[in-house]
This record gives sequence, C-alpha cells and structure tokens, in this order.
Amino acid sequence: MSAVADVTVFLLLVGAAAGTLVSGVSVEKPAATTSPAADHASTLATSTASVEYDLLVPPSEYGRPPDHATRRQRTSHGTVAGLLGEAAMSGVTVDGERVSSAGTDFESRVAAVTRDRLHSRGHRTSVCVTWTPYPGAPVRGEYRVGDRPPDTVDVRAATVTVPSGMESVSEPAREAADTGGYDGVSTVVARSVVDGLFPPAQSRYALRGDYPSAVLMAARYERMAGLTGTSVAVERQSTVEMNRDLTPALATRLRTDMRSRYDSPADAARAVRVSRVRVTVRTWSP
Repeated sequence: MSAVADVTVFLLLVGAAAGTLVSGVSVEKPAATTSPAADHASTLATSTASVEYDLLVPPSEYGRPPDHATRRQRTSHGTVAGLLGEAAMSGVTVDGERVSSAGTDFESRVAAVTRDRLHSRGHRTSVCVTWTPYPGAPVRGEYRVGDRPPDTVDVRAATVTVPSGMESVSEPAREAADTGGYDGVSTVVARSVVDGLFPPAQSRYALRGDYPSAVLMAARYERMAGLTGTSVAVERQSTVEMNRDLTPALATRLRTDMRSRYDSPADAARAVRVSRVRVTVRTWSP
C-alpha cells in the first residue's frame, strides 16, 4: 500500500487513479548525458526502496481507539522517485500551512533513503520535489533533501516526474478559460485539487473505516475547511457535499491569485499542471 494511503489518506484508494504509485510509477527520464545530476535522477527513477515509518495520528474523539494510540507503524515500497513524490504530497500546504502533519516521520525516512542512494564523492547533491496546480499557486506540495546550492557555483540539474494522483485538467481548463474566464479556470483547478485530495467514494469509505483512517480523513477535511475559510460537518455531510463546499472556497483563493499572475484566463489555463510532481536533482562541486 502507498505510504500516502496512510499519511494523507488522499491516496488511500487513489492509487488506482494515479496508475498505482507504488508498482506502476510513470517517470519521464532525463535525456542521456554524462551529467552527475542526470545519473542521480535516473537512479531515483529506477531504484526501489522500502521505508518503515510511524504514522502520526492527531488526538481526536472521532473514532478514537480503545488504547488511545497516536502512532501506527507502516511500511511503504516503491521507486525512490515515487516515494519522493509521495513525501511532497504528504506535506501539501495552503498559503504555507500544512493540511496534515501525519506524514512527517515518513518524510524524514524518505530523506534518509534518498541521501543513501545519492551519496557520492566529488560533488554535492540536493533534491527538490515540487507539486503545484500552476506555478506559484497558493496550494502546493514541496519537499527538499539536501542543502540549496550556493549562488556562486556551477550547478547541473536534471528532472524526472511522477504522478500526483490527480487527473490532468489542462484541456478542461483551456475550455473553461474561453467560457468562464478566470472564474472558470479557477473552478476547474479547485475541483481537481479537492477531488484529488478527497476523492468522494474513497473518502467516504475512509470515514466509515477503522482507526486511524477515519480520524485522519476527518481531521484532513476539517483542516482544509479552516485553511480555505469555510466549514464542513464531517458527521452530518456526505463527502460529495463537503467537496462541494470546499471547491468554491478554494476557487475563490485561486481566482484572486491567477488574476495577479496572468494577463488573461487563457494564460492561466496554459500554466495548469495538476497531474505531475517534479523531482529535480542538482549537483555541484564543493
């Protein structure tokens, strides 16, 4: 099972929609080159690892277990690039505030595995993992392993991509730009993000499931509602209803941001890229 199935629950069952992140990672490999960065990127794309971590469950009266435990040990297996993508998505933020902190131990363990795979003499390496619905969006997932390279050194870079777990909406966004302007584009993107983070059917099963899935999903819905300035009633509303409440709230935030970044709705639509996570490797001489 994907680590994100635990740490964010949004991939609890979205693995099928994402092409199953663990066993079927779709990776765009860098072009063949002698660059150490490209070699490292290829290693991340092709080598596999198992990560054992503690799932951190927030205190809650919702579905509380008999022993009141707040830690659950899990194991995740996949390509290192895929695990890095999961680590970035486990830390998704809205205006810099995390939606969930359940996966912090997972993120630390993935960093350790990555450092081990990229250890080499003669140069230094950093990995930056980024997911954004469009560049600069207020909702994003970012994850870094290693220090940022100094501005004064020659840096080589190579990038691979892995699925985010969300469907591509590039074409619907372009159509919405023609018919609905910024409102149309922001709504398409917001709906994709909300349904990606909270797939209605899978989220419903999680809320009805055993500990800790129910607690994690409930906490995640409530946190997202707070970050987008709305409210949800987990025990009374269906997941479809909660998603309908979250979508316009997020769309409002995205619309304001798009207007400030892009000269036209068409420009905003062309920048949309919700379905991929970028894993960029940088190397430089010490």
